[in-house]
Amino acid sequence: MKIEGKVVRVFPRDTNTDEIIAGKYKYDELDLDILARHTFESLDVRFYDDCKQLKDPIVIAGANFGCGSSREQAPQVLKACGISCIVADSFARIFYRNGFNIGLPLVECEYISNNAAQGEMLRVDFDEGVIRSKNRSAEYRFKPIPQFMQRLLEEGGLMQYLDACKGFTD
Repeated sequence: MKIEGKVVRVFPRDTNTDEIIAGKYKYDELDLDILARHTFESLDVRFYDDCKQLKDPIVIAGANFGCGSSREQAPQVLKACGISCIVADSFARIFYRNGFNIGLPLVECEYISNNAAQGEMLRVDFDEGVIRSKNRSAEYRFKPIPQFMQRLLEEGGLMQYLDACKGFTD
């Protein structure tokens, strides 16, 4: 599996789920396409519009991305914004699991937030465990994602995987 896209934003360490989508929207709106318009609005009011102008936008982040509450809407609205992949130094564990459950590719790549830049074109190769910059001769290595988790992504998430496989097979 490979993803190629432009870095839409680089977020700092400890970017939390309340910053991704404010809790005040959690009960007022269930439509993810509408809810996505409020993604990162407390930090960056242009985030949603900028994502929609790009093909396969990528988010880069520092350590502990998605910390805070276990709000499942956080990865869902990022996916609804069109984010093709999030690459972070590390993720909060529940955010990481929620991302794979909905089919949103997440890659842990130490120090990526210190090196990648907004506007940079990246190619993420899940099998090789490498991210290559198309703008400069930069290459970032990460521990490849296990095949089982790649299958979750290929199917679109956990529920779609279970439907396709009629239960767990791996």
